[in-house]
Amino acid sequence: MDENRVCELSQKRKVALSKDRHNIYALRFSPDAKELAVGFGNGAIQLLKPDSGMLKKDVFVGHRTQEAAMCLSYHPCRHSLLFVGNADGNIRIYDMELPSDPVSITGGGFTVEENNEINALDFSLDGSIFATAGKDKCIRLYDSRTNQLCNMYKAPDYSSGDDQSVTSGHTSRIFALKFHPDDYHLFITGGWDRSLMVWDKRMAKGARRAINGPHICGSGIDIQGNKMVTGSWAARNSLQLWDLRNLKVEKTLPFPASEAQGEFLYAARFCCSDTVIAGGSGTGSAHVINFKTHQVLGGIYLNNKAVQTVDTARNGKLIAVGGVGGNLHIAELL
Repeated sequence: MDENRVCELSQKRKVALSKDRHNIYALRFSPDAKELAVGFGNGAIQLLKPDSGMLKKDVFVGHRTQEAAMCLSYHPCRHSLLFVGNADGNIRIYDMELPSDPVSITGGGFTVEENNEINALDFSLDGSIFATAGKDKCIRLYDSRTNQLCNMYKAPDYSSGDDQSVTSGHTSRIFALKFHPDDYHLFITGGWDRSLMVWDKRMAKGARRAINGPHICGSGIDIQGNKMVTGSWAARNSLQLWDLRNLKVEKTLPFPASEAQGEFLYAARFCCSDTVIAGGSGTGSAHVINFKTHQVLGGIYLNNKAVQTVDTARNGKLIAVGGVGGNLHIAELL
């Protein structure tokens, strides 16, 4: 996108869905951007056509006894496979190319992550590994070909004399996990303990680096090249751009919020080479911001309801925002 061209956010539509009352916790565009997967608080998964907002199919209808679908990720090499991490510790995998309605193929060696709530799930660059993280502060690596657990970075147990160095692991629940899009091994996590940790999946235990960081309460980490954006649940200075080469804050970005509201971000993602989108509960809105000029290019407002998730596709030109009460909005950056 030409950095000299002034872009603006064009809201395409607000999409009403049958599961809206259960709230939207996760959104993910398919790799070709022809589908948008939506995860709800009762575990339901719906698949939409982004260009029209029409429902394509109910992947999983959900139930009042089911826990929320907290995170969604398409396999980067097998694009028909949608992976879902749930708040009950289950991982469900749906194949969209099955001739009948998609069914979960969870099993075949999969172990439920007992006593865990899965808040984050992401794939390595080549798709060979996917990782999960959540309430129990542990990070699990799975072989995506066999769905077998191949390593677990356990949270430190200080009462039993575990390693107490800052790189030993998170001390509170994890809400974000993101693999580097240009590196086969590195990923970054963040959560309630106000620390960002850089991991190398080749290492048997412990993080490579740990730094004091933002209070992450949702999918508030994204990576693009040598830059990382984080969205923190904080009243001020919540949206930050980092230089991954030195793991230092490059700049704090302006997020439109009054003193009374505060910013309080849950989600943040890159749109393209010079823009990010972020949203949360302070303003009940998401905004697209040019991080080079600090210009706010537009906002999507959820009627004072919290934004819980955002996603982008087509080099940032297609944007989805959802949260409390559903409130799915699909917009374009023109």
